[in-house]
Amino acid sequence: HRFDLSLYFMSIDDSIVRRESAEGDRYYVNGGESQHKGIEISWFNKISEQFSTRIAYSYSKHEYVDDAAYDDNEQAAAPNDVANLRFTYKPASILGLTTVLEVEHVGEYWLDDQNTETYDGYTVAHLKANYQFSEQLQLSAKINNIADEIYAENASLSYGKEKYTPGTPRQFFAGLEYSFK
Repeated sequence: HRFDLSLYFMSIDDSIVRRESAEGDRYYVNGGESQHKGIEISWFNKISEQFSTRIAYSYSKHEYVDDAAYDDNEQAAAPNDVANLRFTYKPASILGLTTVLEVEHVGEYWLDDQNTETYDGYTVAHLKANYQFSEQLQLSAKINNIADEIYAENASLSYGKEKYTPGTPRQFFAGLEYSFK
């Protein structure tokens, strides 16, 4: 078993901020102070020789401090919570096989620094498998986004319109690796 805990606090005096002119043009300037604080935890648990879990979670706040345009708002595109969960299985009956089910979560965040609209975030799962035939030969396969969730890897509000960068649909990968030793 292993448990890690981190706390952090960072203050930036001259944050780079985006401003918009009356004509709608955007430009970047040195803004005021911003504060970044949070907690991160991770826990690895070896349940048996065959099963283990790893959980990582962070909760953070990224906020402006008395900014001329954004006051004390949270910064855009900065989710408060992010999590990752992995279940690993190495069956004793099939030596050399390792399978991993991974679940990724990105929480809700603001689309703009004015904090007018939010993106709900997303949760996706992946499945990975490796089979070590010998010291030299390994087969691997993975399926990303098992449930074929529709989500945005990135979301923002620009010129009054929501913009989304689509997340990858279900993908399948396979590989065969041979090491010359």
